[in-house]
Amino acid sequence: MTKTDLTRLALELPIDERLDLAQTLWDSASPPADFEVTPELRELLDSRLREAEANPEAGITWEEMKARLLKRG
Repeated sequence: MTKTDLTRLALELPIDERLDLAQTLWDSASPPADFEVTPELRELLDSRLREAEANPEAGITWEEMKARLLKRG
């Protein structure tokens, strides 16, 4: 079964079952309990946060990004 098949079947479910499925998938994608952020990754994340806070106009909304991605597809 392909991802397309699974998506089609999932979209046929009632909304409450789709939400439950989405939550189950989200929970399964969580990092392992022993996951640790390395000092290098922490610095990268902090740097990106500082940049975003200093230049909030530089970002785009999710809707804008989604539109860009859909144009590529």
